[in-house]
Amino acid sequence: ETASKMSFVAANAATRYTGTQTIQTTLNGSSYILLDGTRGLGIQTYNSARTATYPTTNFSDADNNWIEYNNTNKDNGALDAHSGAEMTYDYWSAVHGRNSFDNAGAKIKSYVHYNLIAAGYSSNNNAFWNGSVMTYGDGSGTGGFDILTSLHVAGHEIGHAVCTYTANLAYQKESGAMNEAFSDIWAACIEYHSAPTKSIWLVGEDIERRSGHAA
Repeated sequence: ETASKMSFVAANAATRYTGTQTIQTTLNGSSYILLDGTRGLGIQTYNSARTATYPTTNFSDADNNWIEYNNTNKDNGALDAHSGAEMTYDYWSAVHGRNSFDNAGAKIKSYVHYNLIAAGYSSNNNAFWNGSVMTYGDGSGTGGFDILTSLHVAGHEIGHAVCTYTANLAYQKESGAMNEAFSDIWAACIEYHSAPTKSIWLVGEDIERRSGHAA
């Protein structure tokens, strides 16, 4: 084996919203990164580090026991983004026989700590599929959302990619409403499939921080 050969490993991850999950990581040099090489062409989670950019900056861990990320920076949200993409891939594979969102194993890339305000948005209370990658804002906390990397959000947004590669519904009027509805439906299905103890019929209950709002 060459020194550059990467090794895929199962790891424990203390996620922010879904408890301890087994995730797939990759030994890259002397540390582990959030790269799953076991599903399709890969699932990788990057750190935008509060910039409005899509860098190839990895989250890394020395011992592959990802338990120390519940910090003020909300880095444990990256573990939710990673496991959420894995669970979303698994739902489409197991239930629909589909290999990633394009049915050809497309790599699922997630960017956590993306600064939407710097990108011209009014707040960081959003997450979106930008046509090729997942983008997660950190939320505004009290009065808004917590970091938007919950399983429901991941399933919903990656669902938009599935829609693009299938019906490709125009994002306007009735077809736009169907586009959003399918993503909501699939997100509920994914929660039921991978995390059935969650509130399946509530949208965004994990991240909701507004007073008086359940979801």
